[in-house]
Amino acid sequence: MAASIGGKSLGNVKSENNTKSGGIFNQPMPFSDSDEALLMDLLGTSRTITLTGTKTGVVADLRTFITDIEGLMDGSQASLTFVSSWTNVNKSVLIQDFTHEKAEADESKVNYTITLIEGSVI
Repeated sequence: MAASIGGKSLGNVKSENNTKSGGIFNQPMPFSDSDEALLMDLLGTSRTITLTGTKTGVVADLRTFITDIEGLMDGSQASLTFVSSWTNVNKSVLIQDFTHEKAEADESKVNYTITLIEGSVI
């Protein structure tokens, strides 16, 4: 299954890094070692997904890819469906960051990094 976000193909995803954080409240105790810290699971969990990949095609297609992804980040994002080529699981996400670079000598590909945050939009 090909990776996509908001129905837009992500091309060749080279890596997918998932970090699920516990949101643990950590209160170290004065004059004590770490095994005496007070830990409370109060804040819920969050997941950050970082994708790196390459999109290939003619210059017009690459410009459209960049415009499409940036267009999803319009300042009032709606929930997007991320389809993972790794886990085959769909997740509701928003785009946190999108970075792209074109190698000077190669007009046929763009390297990118996209950071997604999983959750429900309010």
